[in-house]
This record gives sequence, structure tokens and C-alpha cells, in this order.
Amino acid sequence: LEKNPNITLEDIDWWTYCPNSRINYNWQAEFRARHIWRNPALAKYKYMLWIDSDGFSTRPWDRDPMAYLINNDLVLFAAKYGGLGGTFGRDEEDHKRIFKSFNTTICEAYEEEGVPHVVSKLGGKECFDKKIKNVHGYFHLTNLDFYRSNVVANWVQNWIGDCYLCRNFDDQAAVTVPALILAPQKLWTMDAHNFSLGVFHNCEMDNQKVGGFLNLWKKGHRKLNITINFPEARANCKIKAGA
Repeated sequence: LEKNPNITLEDIDWWTYCPNSRINYNWQAEFRARHIWRNPALAKYKYMLWIDSDGFSTRPWDRDPMAYLINNDLVLFAAKYGGLGGTFGRDEEDHKRIFKSFNTTICEAYEEEGVPHVVSKLGGKECFDKKIKNVHGYFHLTNLDFYRSNVVANWVQNWIGDCYLCRNFDDQAAVTVPALILAPQKLWTMDAHNFSLGVFHNCEMDNQKVGGFLNLWKKGHRKLNITINFPEARANCKIKAGA
């Protein structure tokens, strides 16, 4: 209502744009960034596997990513680093909020061949102009004890601040930043560890463009020699989008 005086309270529902994206989408991003970690429903759990509602498995997994997370004592095991995950550090305000939380910020972060984890280099105000890649948020596994710790809880409060439902401060950065600063050696990616699980998202699967999900599910992909064979899931999930 403050941002758009032409909208009344009666006009607002989950599909209202506020200010540049739907309220429902902005809320899920804020929930994932700030509220989920200490939600009472997760209190008895130590680990969480997150997959977006538009992320779909196309075959049974031949490797267990959760066991891999646990056995290697990771805090974050993400499908990929960078790509559609975007960046943070788009302006100085991002780094100011990071510095306020950790008394340092991230100058550089990258994957290096032969190194099992994402490499992170930290610094001070001289790095406030640096853009840093996020992990892609559609599919990742997390150690909940790490993300609900006091230092990380303080971080997500500072990151979102009073920017309620605005999504300027992204959930992907909320997950990426504390791992890069506090435990980069425990931030691994499935890409770097040869996990090919056939998870579809945004017209991609295993880093290949494959088109829409329904067509892929029904017909496979001839040029890429992809055939979907997942009888356990067939007719069990009613997907109406993604054709």
C-alpha cells in the first residue's frame, strides 16, 4: 500500500505484484531466506533436502546425495554454483549487509579443478564492488544445525532487514554467503562430484537444454539420446505446467 497508492487493501492477494514481482513469489523467497531454518516443524531434523516445486526427478537416483552430505560433514551440497543462481554484490548495499554480519565480505569465489569445495577469498571494503556467484537454489541439501546457528540467524536478519516482500535480498545469497564465509571447505557442488541425478528444472537437466518437461517426459529427447524410464512415478504426479 505504501509503494502503490492506487491499490487498496481489498485489491491485494497472493498474485498482486509488489513492487516488481508477485507477493506469493516474494514471500517464498523471504521464507526460504529467513524463516525456514528455525521453523518448529524442522526442529527435530539436522538435514534438509530442498527441491523447487518446478524441479522434477526423471529417474531413480543411483547415488544418495544426502548420504554424501552427511558422510563428508558438509554444510551445503548444491546442484551447481553459478549459472541461473545469479549473483550478489550487485551494489554496495549487499556487501554492507554482509560486512555488518561477519565483519568481512567476499572478494572472490570460484570452483577450481581438483579442489573438492568452492574456493572463497575474503576481504574488506575494497571488495564492496565485487559481484559473487550464488549457488543455484532450486536443488540443494543443507546442514540445519549450521543454518539455524546464532551467527547465521543474525546474518539472515541483517540480509532481509526491513525489506519485507521486496526480494531485493535473495534467498540464494542467504544460503550461499554464510557457507562461503564460515565454511567454504564444506560447500561442495554435485557438478564437481559427478552427481548426475537427472533433475529437471527450467528446461535444463544435467546441464543440458532439454525443452519443456511434459514433452521431455512423454517423448524424451532424440538429439540428446534421452529416454525417460521412471515407471514408479508415472501417473503419480499431476503436473499441469512446463509443456
